[in-house]
Amino acid sequence: MKKLKFSLTIGLVPMLIMINYLKPSNIVFEKYYSNLLYPLISEKLRLITGWVVFPVGDVLYLFLGISLIYFIISDVNNIFNKIINLGSSIFILTFLFYVLWGFNYKRITIKDHLNIKNEFEKKELVNFTENLINKINDQHELLFIHDSVKPKNIYSFEKNIQTSKENTAKLKGIFKESFMKSDYKNISVKKSLFSLPLTYMGFSGYINPFTNEANINRKIPSTSLIFVINHEIAHQLGIASEKDANFISYVMLINSDNQYHKFCGYSYALRLCLNELSKVDNYQYQELLKKVNKGIIKDYVEINNFWKKYDGKIEEISKKSYDLYLQQNNIQTGIKNYNESISLILNFKNQINE
Repeated sequence: MKKLKFSLTIGLVPMLIMINYLKPSNIVFEKYYSNLLYPLISEKLRLITGWVVFPVGDVLYLFLGISLIYFIISDVNNIFNKIINLGSSIFILTFLFYVLWGFNYKRITIKDHLNIKNEFEKKELVNFTENLINKINDQHELLFIHDSVKPKNIYSFEKNIQTSKENTAKLKGIFKESFMKSDYKNISVKKSLFSLPLTYMGFSGYINPFTNEANINRKIPSTSLIFVINHEIAHQLGIASEKDANFISYVMLINSDNQYHKFCGYSYALRLCLNELSKVDNYQYQELLKKVNKGIIKDYVEINNFWKKYDGKIEEISKKSYDLYLQQNNIQTGIKNYNESISLILNFKNQINE
């Protein structure tokens, strides 16, 4: 056993170098991993974990954390054993991470699949934002009658999950060329046990690569919940890039049969567009902001105030760590990748059912 652990420890660095050497947009990984092997793995993992009421992955992480503390404080005199035990454990966890989910980082991006350009003109942004404001205002008044009423998520967590599952079925009819398996079986979306730490870290949810559970931060504002659920389901479907997962979530929502889910898709896109417009033309941003229903603005303010309460060093450190993690996995822009879905949204030819 010691020889095996030693071999795994020695093999850790070559494995990491080999994985890093594999560049993204790899047709082999796209065809044989993301669209063949991974759907089988993810479906079976969700079959195993989905019926359990609590997030198995959270418990697994808690166990690993306790084990690490015990590992550090025990047997302090045998450094060699500590090194090979730690090295072999990291090798196994890294290997499982990539086989069970992580190789999706190597797949072809949605931008390349759909031949979508990265750039857009300010005029395109303004026109799209104006069109979006009209749509979301109409949707807001359809759902909440008065333009000053703050949007409210009236559905239970379980109902939102079920509707989000139904949203995935829309993907087949939207994209002419199938580039992802959208048959979402065995629901596994749960409220995270680590919701408070996730809040301080600035995260709304995450997918556990070892159990394929989508773990949602239950403390986030209820009006943010639906987009996060759909975003994490996109990850479960094999979309690794945050930009691409945001785009898939947006597409699922605006094409949903549920009118509130449709509203949430518009709401995400409008926040993204207004934020981008504030950077390139503040005057135009202020003018368009006046046209947005007061109730929608109230919701945006509430969401911003929620996250401001938890600003601090923990979030700063966790975001920097996650930034490095994304860059290590070929997401060159790191955590900024979350907000880059705007180019996909603006340039997608079938956007918002036009």
